[in-house]
Amino acid sequence: MKEDAISQCLLGGALGDALGLPAEGLHAKRIARMWRGSWRHRFLFGKGMVSDDTEHAVMTALSLAKQGEDPDAFTKDLARRLRWWFAGIPAGIGMATARSAIRLWCGISPSRSGVWSGGNGPLMRAPVIGVHFADDVERRATFVNASTRITHTDPRASEAARMIAEAASMAANGTPNPAIILDALEKHIESDEMKIRFPLLLSALTDGIEVGAFADSFGRKPGFVSGFAPDTAAVALFAWLRHRGDFRATVTAVIAAGGDTDTVAFVAGSLAGIDVGKEGLPADWIAGLRDWPLSGKLLSRADALDHLHYPNWPLSLARNGCFFFIVLAHAFRRLLPPY
Repeated sequence: MKEDAISQCLLGGALGDALGLPAEGLHAKRIARMWRGSWRHRFLFGKGMVSDDTEHAVMTALSLAKQGEDPDAFTKDLARRLRWWFAGIPAGIGMATARSAIRLWCGISPSRSGVWSGGNGPLMRAPVIGVHFADDVERRATFVNASTRITHTDPRASEAARMIAEAASMAANGTPNPAIILDALEKHIESDEMKIRFPLLLSALTDGIEVGAFADSFGRKPGFVSGFAPDTAAVALFAWLRHRGDFRATVTAVIAAGGDTDTVAFVAGSLAGIDVGKEGLPADWIAGLRDWPLSGKLLSRADALDHLHYPNWPLSLARNGCFFFIVLAHAFRRLLPPY
């Protein structure tokens, strides 16, 4: 059922987001020095919270559920949610998304509110769109482009988002053959950046190299996956295909690669979550996701969207205030060894 696939997509992404959040912005070598042993929730006393990645995915899913037939109505509904989400003063928001939200509050149309950026914002919303339109390639592309345009206008961001949505649709349809998946993804390549990264992805899958080594093969800084959409999409797709069927290995490999760990793990986790289903998601990771209102318990329900009103302004101000001080505590912790 589509509802089950959407639930798995949201939950898988939320787990990747929450687990990757404590390591965001750190180099791979420092991540390895700071945390040894099996990966677990480490955001707040062994529990996890989600960031803007999961929040954007949930808002997108709610807008699709309400306005999934009309791309213009969907865009307006999602833009309205983004405005009130921004009014909750979320921590760690991307600059392009923040500027776009301000433009929306100034009355600029969602079709013109986006700014020039190749950042990751559209990738947060792409997986759930891919699942929702898993059997409709034209509407899938239309809605991904509409979602992207609200915040980002760089064609490279749109290209990466379309590739992630395509992968999500094939995961939802149970496409088992990697060759079919790769052939479908290659058809979406337009930018010079992705023309460089995709052949490297193909050869790395053939050679069986690790996720970190693949990321370093084209990254601007070894041990650090950037927040550039083509980088995030390439690493997330590679991790998903490299460890397909093993959710825990997919997410931990992405986090170990360093850099924008929460978003890359969110995207990879969304794809892997669709694949493995609820039974393939680690029960301890689900139980450890204790955010409000986006808890692991709620997101694990197939009817989660029926019980969600999101964003929850002005209550989101209190939640985001607590979240900010936890992030601040992590920032102070990073001043201490090991370096």
